[in-house]
Amino acid sequence: MHIGQNQEELKKAEESEANEEDEIPEVTKYVRVGDSQIVYKLDATSYETLAATSYDDLRHNEVFWADSDTMTQIDITLEGEEHLLTSEIDEDDEETRVWYYGEEEIELADFRTALKTLMADSFTSEAAGQKEEINLTIHLDNENFPQVKIQLYRYDGSLCLAVVDGESVSLVERSSVVELVEAVQAIVLN
Repeated sequence: MHIGQNQEELKKAEESEANEEDEIPEVTKYVRVGDSQIVYKLDATSYETLAATSYDDLRHNEVFWADSDTMTQIDITLEGEEHLLTSEIDEDDEETRVWYYGEEEIELADFRTALKTLMADSFTSEAAGQKEEINLTIHLDNENFPQVKIQLYRYDGSLCLAVVDGESVSLVERSSVVELVEAVQAIVLN
């Protein structure tokens, strides 16, 4: 993202301010995303907000950012054991998925809730160095992002390291990871 001000107008405004003139001309502010040819004009408030924004302010706080309704299959590795959750479209309601662990129909509400509570406490690029708590590959009904791989590693007593698609992204509350592990255990231990 590139933000800036019209340099000619900025120079005139600075000269007017230096000469203590009563009316200081407005300076056009703009933003351009990536290499796009489209330039957007900004008001002063939006410009100040964007100018003060850091990279981390623009990142997803959610470890799993997709809509959970787009999940079609979940591959789980927990304590060295592999588990597979599959789904099919409900025959009575084509907008609803029925989830299975093996042949048994399961309820996924607690898992979805636990997955959505995985929020970044802080961002990091540190490499994983401790025990893997849980490993998920979530298959999505999305041709641009067909799957997302989430690995959660113990970091310290209160935090875990989240690795998404092979890249360390954030530290999350360990209690949230424990809730996710417990939600999976409730499914696979039944």
